[in-house]
Amino acid sequence: MATKEPVWITQRPANTAYYSAVVRFSKKAPNYVDSARDNALREISTQISVQIDSDIYLKETEANGVPTEELISQIRSSSRNKLNDIELAGSYETDKDYWAYYRLSKSAYRAWRIGQRDIAVSSAKNLLAEYDSVTNDAVSGITSLLKAMELIVDFTDLDLAVMYQGKEVNLYNELFNRLHRLPERLQPYMEETNLAVVAKLQRVYTVPAGITFESETGKYPCRAFPLVFSFSRGKGDLVSNAQTGGDGKTEMILKRVEQFTTPQQIILSPDKNYWLQSLENPVVKRLFSSLKFPVATLYLQVSRPKAYIDYSFNDKPGTAYKEMLTNKLQDLDMDVVPDASASDFTFKVMINSHEGDYVPRLKLYSATADAYVELIATKQAKSIYNTNVTGIKCTGSTRENALRNCELNGVAEISDMLLFMLVEQYIMN
Repeated sequence: MATKEPVWITQRPANTAYYSAVVRFSKKAPNYVDSARDNALREISTQISVQIDSDIYLKETEANGVPTEELISQIRSSSRNKLNDIELAGSYETDKDYWAYYRLSKSAYRAWRIGQRDIAVSSAKNLLAEYDSVTNDAVSGITSLLKAMELIVDFTDLDLAVMYQGKEVNLYNELFNRLHRLPERLQPYMEETNLAVVAKLQRVYTVPAGITFESETGKYPCRAFPLVFSFSRGKGDLVSNAQTGGDGKTEMILKRVEQFTTPQQIILSPDKNYWLQSLENPVVKRLFSSLKFPVATLYLQVSRPKAYIDYSFNDKPGTAYKEMLTNKLQDLDMDVVPDASASDFTFKVMINSHEGDYVPRLKLYSATADAYVELIATKQAKSIYNTNVTGIKCTGSTRENALRNCELNGVAEISDMLLFMLVEQYIMN
């Protein structure tokens, strides 16, 4: 333990060749030596931030979408390994406190950063050239551009002037301008703009789609390009992620539309997450996230499932009681059509009545009815469900009325017991 208090405790070191920090920590704190060093690191880091702020080489940085303070934070973070090399120039202890004097050579720090910059610039120029030569491999071109940005953005306080394609340019500006123009060079498309669909049905719809990239030499299809489909209006079961093939094409696959509102919209756009998940630099991640990529829009003209009622009573076309079936299906969000060929489903309903006895006590005639109900997928001519309903009871003041009431009771029982189940379980499930 030192017996004489060093001068640097009361008089801060004034050597302008160093970033320096004098810190004090209570010896009661656990790991007070390490804690003192951490405090010194933070103080020296702040001094470097002030220096960087005055040295920011790109005065238009904020106009380029990156606030100066965000760049400073990133530069400081990227320099953390070098800051770990700070020198303990002195220490002093009393019974209660621990004092430490840390410093970092400004010239050594700057020389290290310039060396790191030169390495980054060399690699970034090659990556920029890869992007500029892109034709149909836009995926790797964009990846190269983003890698170059990640290399360079940590050195925006230094001179980034380089010779590129025969002229002197600021490398960060060149990279930023390429990134800023990226959305206008990508053009997703779907080969149809309108699609008629039926809501609630498990029915697959496909539309060819793709994306092109416009380079300096022309417009090229983008192979192996990640795309995302999504509902911008409406809701449904949609294959959201896709990748183009060698011809730059894929397809939109819609399996089901959940809502009846019309029109609904599906949009196609580049999948940013493909690149975002691999980006490590928060500044570049923010820049890329802020890009507004163009979208292709598909309008869904949505209709309700169409039903045709094939109805008979005693082997003859039914009477006005058929309207009860129509109303029930409409209440269940079905469109009832008069032409079977225009329908998605056919509801086959056959009711047959049988004479009963006269009931003197009630002064009424009795009768019974049996019904056959079948749900058919019209276009496939495929039976989905069928059942028999037997023993439907009815009465009337005359034998004819009793038989007539069998139709009413049969239709009512089918409406109340069967139609809801058929629609919910087999059509809109």
